[in-house]
Amino acid sequence: MQPETLVMSSVYSFTLCFFVAVLNPVSLALGAARSSGAAGFSLPLVPHYRTAAGVLEELLPEGDAEGGVNITSIRPKMIPYSGPLYSVRVGVGSGATQHFYKLALDLARPLTWMQCQPCVPEKRQDGSVFNTAVSPHYHYVASTDPRCTAPYGRAGHGRCIFDVEFQYGGSSAHGILGRDDFVFDGSGPGSPISSVGGLVFGCAHSTHGFDNRDVWAGVMSLNRHPTSFIRQLSDRGLAGSRFSYCLVGKQHEHLHRRGFLRFGADIPDQSHARSTALLHWDLAKGRGMYYVNLVGVSLGGRRLTAITPATFKFDPHSLRGGCTLDVGTAYTLMAPPAYHVLAAEVVKHMQRHGVHHAILPPAQKLCFHGTWDSIRVHFPSVTLHFYPESASLFIKPELLFVETMHQHTHYACFAIAAYAERTVIGAGQMLDTRFTFDLQHNRLFFAPEDCHLDTSTVN
Repeated sequence: MQPETLVMSSVYSFTLCFFVAVLNPVSLALGAARSSGAAGFSLPLVPHYRTAAGVLEELLPEGDAEGGVNITSIRPKMIPYSGPLYSVRVGVGSGATQHFYKLALDLARPLTWMQCQPCVPEKRQDGSVFNTAVSPHYHYVASTDPRCTAPYGRAGHGRCIFDVEFQYGGSSAHGILGRDDFVFDGSGPGSPISSVGGLVFGCAHSTHGFDNRDVWAGVMSLNRHPTSFIRQLSDRGLAGSRFSYCLVGKQHEHLHRRGFLRFGADIPDQSHARSTALLHWDLAKGRGMYYVNLVGVSLGGRRLTAITPATFKFDPHSLRGGCTLDVGTAYTLMAPPAYHVLAAEVVKHMQRHGVHHAILPPAQKLCFHGTWDSIRVHFPSVTLHFYPESASLFIKPELLFVETMHQHTHYACFAIAAYAERTVIGAGQMLDTRFTFDLQHNRLFFAPEDCHLDTSTVN
């Protein structure tokens, strides 16, 4: 993907979050079969929170002095891959060479991959870089294998290669497809799964712009492509073709608790949830992102009629447009025509309450004068309307702004940004809502939830 431009704003009331998983051994157990007869298991997630101001400065384009830019002229810039949001800890390899690695979660790309020796440049990570030469069960995926089709290619010596581009900024990873054991340490109720053999993943021998914070070995794909982690487990009857998460906000950081990525029968009842169709607009092109049919936007309960369904139309030729969900994207990004309408209405809304806006340098942030406590009561909510209209995602006001300082003055900055490629509902606007992806029935279920209640203590 080559986005012309990109803005990524921050998202939470106190800070912006980039999430790190520093997990103890993972508990992965088969749950009792439910009505679908599918197995279930859960992987813990631990967030790491990062201050908002620094992220805003690095993600938004440089601009003029405060107030010198009209909000409709704001354009995002291309940025390096900004890092994952959540990661899980899994073992990879066989025999005495098996090690545990932290892999970032990603819904946008089709392949789980990690650094393998030799990797140039070799990024520092938590633990040693995986060495395929000393893992007895490791095997290359042959170029004649049915899975060696787009987006993968054939190379010399009968091997299958991958070239994965991160969603933003032209960063990438390159290497060879292989198969090995994935191990989930720990035990729990039911019949424990300790190892799943022969899972396909990418061994990256070269990366560019992968900002792994010196922790992550690579990426775990929850994409709907056949080579993703969830699809491979589902094909073996281990995940019931469903996964779910409920992201905990920073206000619960002091509790030192972690949420879960749940699969199959471990997912709580969703009979009360709203749902909309998951569309596979790009699966035939070898991608497999999770598209939903976004048809409109409301601000403070009022429908913005200037934002029509055509604003979010998907172009099957250029693969631009449409609306996706991605827990690996920090904040919600919106098609520029819709964003400019929404941003202008936010400014009008705040002005009616006597709160004035400013465009802060150097990143052209759309912000509002005042301390968080003094102006938060005036923040509007945003509702995203899907087809059918009864399926609407309500985003709480405090998830739409972030507190920051500029020249010793307090501001609250808007946490949705323009993005030319497509609209992406990011992790920041998913907080305190459970999302369940049902790949078998092509449905997305979502419902408000106190996510901190579905957590465990961090040891």
